[in-house]
Amino acid sequence: MIFAAGCSKPALATYVDSRNCAGCHGAIAKTYRETAMAQAFYRATPSNLRANGLTGKFDHAASGRSYAVVERDGRYFQSRTEEGRYALEREIHYVMGSGRHARTFINRTPEGRLAEMPVGWYAEKGGYLAMSPGYDRADHFDFRRKISFDCMFCHNAYPAVAAGADAPAQEPVFPAELPEGIDCQRCHGPGSLHVAAGGKGGIVNPAKLGAERSMEVCMQCHLETTSRALPNSLVRFGRGAFSYRPGEPLGDFVLHFDDVGKPGKFEIVSSVYRLRQSRCFLESKGKMGCTTCHNPHDVPRGEAARVAYANACLGCHANVSGSMHGKGADCAGCHMPKRRTEDVVHAVMTDHKIVRRPPAGDLLAPRAESTEADYRGEVALYYPAAARDQETYLAVAQVVQKSNLRGGIPRLKALRSKEPAALFALAQAYEAEGNLGLAETRYRESGSPGALRKLGELLQRQGRSAEAVVVLEKAGGDSGVMYALGAGRGSDCGDGDGDCFGYGFCAGV
Repeated sequence: MIFAAGCSKPALATYVDSRNCAGCHGAIAKTYRETAMAQAFYRATPSNLRANGLTGKFDHAASGRSYAVVERDGRYFQSRTEEGRYALEREIHYVMGSGRHARTFINRTPEGRLAEMPVGWYAEKGGYLAMSPGYDRADHFDFRRKISFDCMFCHNAYPAVAAGADAPAQEPVFPAELPEGIDCQRCHGPGSLHVAAGGKGGIVNPAKLGAERSMEVCMQCHLETTSRALPNSLVRFGRGAFSYRPGEPLGDFVLHFDDVGKPGKFEIVSSVYRLRQSRCFLESKGKMGCTTCHNPHDVPRGEAARVAYANACLGCHANVSGSMHGKGADCAGCHMPKRRTEDVVHAVMTDHKIVRRPPAGDLLAPRAESTEADYRGEVALYYPAAARDQETYLAVAQVVQKSNLRGGIPRLKALRSKEPAALFALAQAYEAEGNLGLAETRYRESGSPGALRKLGELLQRQGRSAEAVVVLEKAGGDSGVMYALGAGRGSDCGDGDGDCFGYGFCAGV
């Protein structure tokens, strides 16, 4: 155990520059740099963006808008025109996605907020431009969809945000310097004590954890029941978005939820969700996990991948026979076929639900984005199977994305919780059903910055602008928000629409 100088209490591990790891672990660092995880987030530079079809034009029929991605003097930009009336251009500062399947272009505002751009890049057909997921509709977000802390949690190393700045309902503002790619510490924990001890202890080795804790290191990012409104998960009250540490029970950080009666979903982040439905996984009684097949330090590709995954299968199925099986078999090709995902329709992924026979039909056939209405029904706890205080979180899960307002409001009300996040959720539920008086009361009782911001917006919509400004001052809202709400009109963000509300993201199209 390591103690701070002059102190009898154990020192707390902190995050370090992950490049320190390469000094002692050079071989692992070299192979890891080539993995998709290591390349999940990076600056938009010519050296990082060498891909066919990266630049070009895309005409979006549903919205009547035309987009272009261009490169000028080593910098990348995305522009929009609409019937020749006006043009809008934003610089591409970052890219999210390794390019194995897709790349999402991101703009950074002067205030430190990140916004997803409407056109992304997809790897199929040698690379092409198309609308970002959820954008193939007339009323899409254009340049206004925020990159949340949840997005950054799974696509990058932890950014150095101030203490408490990553709390739920806080505006996602990011520091000027961002890490680039998922680093060693996302799986091994903060590395300061390990470095101080000369590499002797001080970090987590997932291979030495129990099977459940070990798999949860992967599940922190690779478990998503659905990308549609539900919610998929809720971070526990009092925990920040970047507070999970490998080795702690995942349920102490976040609870995952699912809808009822729709287990067949195949989405882009459904690998663990699908694997957990597999007979192989269920009958292994906890012995099978992600690292049964995957070495996170060195992900094989091409023929090497086929051989590695076949060998993993043969570890349990050594007695299979027949011309289709054995040492040279392509086990994953038949039993874990690649399929087009339901939520990112331009991406093809491996289905991690291991099946006896491949599903019928053309699994790679083009598909349009779903126009299915959001789920409306009971929300169930998915992982862990049982959790402390689960009734409170289940009640919040019913209402936070409006899946089950009718059933959730009375459940949440009956709990009489004084937890600010629970009161905030109840206030939002009351507002969604049109009970503005009770919504105002619960927003005030919550008192959290997020609740006060929502209260300010509610007051403004009722013509109570002076009250709204007072509330927003307590919330610590920026001057643009307070001015826009207090004046009763939007401030112009520079795109000619005049419909922004100070955040740099507009309220409508």
